[in-house]
Amino acid sequence: MASFDMSPRRFDLLAELARFGAEHRVSLRDPDTLRVFTSSVRRTLDDALANPALLYGQRTEAMFEAMLISLGDFSVLKAEDQGRIYPRTGFRIPDFRVVLTDGTQWMIEVKNVYEKDASKPIRRLMNKEYREEMENYASATAAELKLAVFWARWGIWTLVSPARFVNDNGDLDLNMVHAMEENELVRLGDRTVGTRPPLRILLTADPEKTSPISPDGRVEFTIGNVQVFCDERQLEDPVEQQIAWIFMRYGRWEEAEPMPILGENQIIGIEFRWEPPVESDQGFSMIGALSEIFSRYYAERTLEDREVAQLFAEARPDWFAPFVKGKQISDALPLWIFPIYPKSSDLSE
Repeated sequence: MASFDMSPRRFDLLAELARFGAEHRVSLRDPDTLRVFTSSVRRTLDDALANPALLYGQRTEAMFEAMLISLGDFSVLKAEDQGRIYPRTGFRIPDFRVVLTDGTQWMIEVKNVYEKDASKPIRRLMNKEYREEMENYASATAAELKLAVFWARWGIWTLVSPARFVNDNGDLDLNMVHAMEENELVRLGDRTVGTRPPLRILLTADPEKTSPISPDGRVEFTIGNVQVFCDERQLEDPVEQQIAWIFMRYGRWEEAEPMPILGENQIIGIEFRWEPPVESDQGFSMIGALSEIFSRYYAERTLEDREVAQLFAEARPDWFAPFVKGKQISDALPLWIFPIYPKSSDLSE
């Protein structure tokens, strides 16, 4: 017997074609059906690509899913809003279902918000009907409703309980300041992390393949060795080096101008250096939240000139495991890991 493989994507396409055929009362076997369906899909895609709000919303939803996979602190994650629901009235399906490690189930609706003023209220982020229909669905499926908001201007994620922010009319009003105070993303693995500055990369020249400095300042430079440092300690373990690279590339610290290291009429190496914008007297400085780091990574792979170029970027579950589990990497790369709990919570690790 021949094997049969129906991937989810292939099934979705076939299901869409079947719905199209049923709506237009045409046979799937009719060659014209596929032609007309393809033309209809093309028009739909053209309209979608011309709608920036839709593109940013879809990108944000995909980023949230990839971020949770990268944080990895859950039992089950499922895209919930796919497929039909009955009865058709009184319910609205949130974007994701998450089963936490303690068995708690959350329904999470994801929103993308761009706001110039972090303290300005965002009106009608959910109106009363929208919120109540989602709460009905969550309650019917033994789950709690949560709202994940990506504050796009600052690259910050928050996760809140909508019921905390309902106004007298039943609508949900929210701004970033209040959302950060009640942020529950820690339950899904988000942590704020820090280490000792500076972080440095030293590219050492291969003396056999690097030319002397010419009178006009030119030099042919060949890399002989690459070293990574945290403070004054060299990082030799590949995991340490990867974590330092994540910090340098996607953390809050600022990159200084490359510094050449010169010898007599020759270049010995080039140093790249990252330091916090404000010096701390605590012996370490904060790099940022893991969710912020991931949002910068995702932006690098999905935005071009601040416009959406892709919706999807790869999840990186290998990145954040040491932080979520709270493990010390080594003496060479000391980590300060802070789970930040919501203002109204009595949760503890």
